[in-house]
Order: sequence, then structure tokens, then C-alpha cells
Amino acid sequence: MRINKFLALNLNISRRESDKLIKNKQIKINGNFAVLGQKVENNDVLFYKNEIINPISVHQYYKFYKPINYVSSRRSQGNSKTIYDLLKNKKLKYSGRLDKDSEGLMLLSTDGSWLNEYSHPSKGLTKKYIITTNVEDVNLTKFKKKITVNKEDLNIHSIEKKSKFEYLVVLKTGKNREIRKIFEYNNIKITKLKRISIGKFTLGNMKKGDLEEIKI
Repeated sequence: MRINKFLALNLNISRRESDKLIKNKQIKINGNFAVLGQKVENNDVLFYKNEIINPISVHQYYKFYKPINYVSSRRSQGNSKTIYDLLKNKKLKYSGRLDKDSEGLMLLSTDGSWLNEYSHPSKGLTKKYIITTNVEDVNLTKFKKKITVNKEDLNIHSIEKKSKFEYLVVLKTGKNREIRKIFEYNNIKITKLKRISIGKFTLGNMKKGDLEEIKI
């Protein structure tokens, strides 16, 4: 494993930040300063700030029910809390970002490579949402599912009525606030947005804030 990947995994930082630590001679491997591109073997011992970096031997995989009013980020935004205020394991990375006003399923893992591969846009992964609106009985025949905003193409794969104010929306993309922008374009206000599935993983009977281990 390349050293920047090892550091990213075990120090919970980005590979770019890992490279910066190496350049600044803050990482030692077997007593010597590490160099960019160096490979880490199983019997190597790495140090950061003169402390041994204990490698994560087994990856962990979870699904998480994000409540509203929490930011999908490590850094707080203003007075807003982040999802990490709800998590004991701060080394978990996340996939399937949800905005502060949205709730529902996210995937968390110590295995950043798996998260990136599983949820990469090229996979066309199906994500399902329950959308509650302020409009009773939206006319779906006139609803525009594909729009362009600021030269960005946005697309809802399908929309299905569930009740007077609720709709099942399916995405196969994952652009920032995509559903909200499309509903706003159609002059419909979303009062609640809840993601219920990402690919084969579903929210099921989870409660807000729940963290549940999954098998991949």
C-alpha cells in the first residue's frame, strides 16, 4: 500500500494532506523520514508526532440514519452540528452526502476506496427518496424531470405518487441539491426530504441517529 493511502486511512485525513505531512518530514517509517510514493509493508512501523500509527486491520462498514439539522461534514458550519457529533468512531468516512435540511440513509466506512467505488457516478447507482411537498396532487404529466440550471444538467430518473403530499423519487445521479433544484424549478416547495435507499442498502426500520453494521 502506498504511504499516502496508509496515512489517509489510519489518520483519517486526505491523501493530499498525507503528502503534505510527508513533505514536511512529520512521518517516519522504521526510524527514517518517509518519502513520497513509498510503499508500506506489513512489518513496517510508522510514526507521527513520535507516536506509533496503529493500522486498522479490519475495515468497518455501516449504514447511518442522518437526522435533519446535522451537516454531512467533519467541519461545523456556523452553529450547526455535524454527523460526527453523533458518531463515536471519528475515523469513519462517509458517502451519500445529505444537506442539513435532509434526513435519511448514508453509508459510512473506514474503507474509503470501497465508498468511492460503490457510489461513483459512473455506476448509475439507484437512490430512492420520499419527498413531502406543500402541493396537493402534483400534476406529474407536466412535471419537468430534466432541467438545466447554470449550465448544469439535472435529472430525476422517476417520480411516483405515494399519497396526497408524498412522492417516491428515484435518482441515478447525485449532484448537489439535485432534487430540491428540480422541484423548485417546478414551483413546488419540499417540506421534507428523506433518502430511503442507496443501491442494495435500505433504511428499513432504523431510527434517526442509528448506526447499523452492514455486509458488503
